[in-house]
Amino acid sequence: MSIASFITIGILAIHGVLLDGVVATVDNEPILMSDLREEIAPFLADLQSQGASAQQIQQEMDKALQKALDRYIERLLLYRKAVNEGLKVDEKEIDERVNKIKKRYGSPEEFNRLLAESGEMMSEFRERIKQQLIALSYALKKRKEFEKEITVSEPDIAKYYNEHIEEFQNPQRTKVRRIFLSAPKEADERAKVKERILEIFDRLKQGADFGSIAENESQGPEADKAGLIGWVSKGDLVPELEQVIEKMSVGEISQPIETEWGFHILKVEEKEGNDKLSYEQARIIIEPKLREQYINERYQKWLNEIKKGANIRIFL
Repeated sequence: MSIASFITIGILAIHGVLLDGVVATVDNEPILMSDLREEIAPFLADLQSQGASAQQIQQEMDKALQKALDRYIERLLLYRKAVNEGLKVDEKEIDERVNKIKKRYGSPEEFNRLLAESGEMMSEFRERIKQQLIALSYALKKRKEFEKEITVSEPDIAKYYNEHIEEFQNPQRTKVRRIFLSAPKEADERAKVKERILEIFDRLKQGADFGSIAENESQGPEADKAGLIGWVSKGDLVPELEQVIEKMSVGEISQPIETEWGFHILKVEEKEGNDKLSYEQARIIIEPKLREQYINERYQKWLNEIKKGANIRIFL
């Protein structure tokens, strides 16, 4: 029993999960519930740290155990294949992995104490780490082999580009200045503010400097920056302002816009984006993405074939 397994026992018991017993066999080799505790310990710790209720933990437990069992079976099959092919790991690699695990427990003394309480000997702990490292090394070895077999064709890249064009679209953003006058809801007072914003608009049409008026008369928080809000993208401003900005050209000044807070006049300083990456630019992104996808698919197909060749019985 590992340290993580020991910590997990209480949680499993609370939620009515069998603490031990055969949950599956692989070619007649039993897998015990205690073997899965190492797999689900991080999951349970995460749920508890998030303050999950007993009901929430119970709901997630079955899925977590099933995923843990799948991973354990895959690792066992990989380890067997690796041993048959003579794959080994250096003791130095095992030492490094064990030392990393020890550091999680604060001190070597705390690690040794929990290991002793769990009932697992250091030799057993190291053997389990060795098996995990060998299985991982073998999986990486097979992935590298499959990578050499994979070809990402130009038609594949073009198809992905055309079917996922939105991924390569640069969203538009606009650099905006604003003059804002706050207006109360009371009709007469609001009408006075409207007259004032219209008077400001007339001055702007006659060539008055937008920044100067914003600095001296705007009531917005950006007034001290000559009305410069800065770069905005879709969703940054209220819809009434966004709809106007979308239709404006660079250098254009909007007519007064009324919102529930008052009246706004906008000026577009710059616009950028709203274009897409060319095919040649996008293919640099697409090719490795498809390559990784094809490797994963090839690896999973190979792994499924290994599973089919084994006599796997699940009792969970």
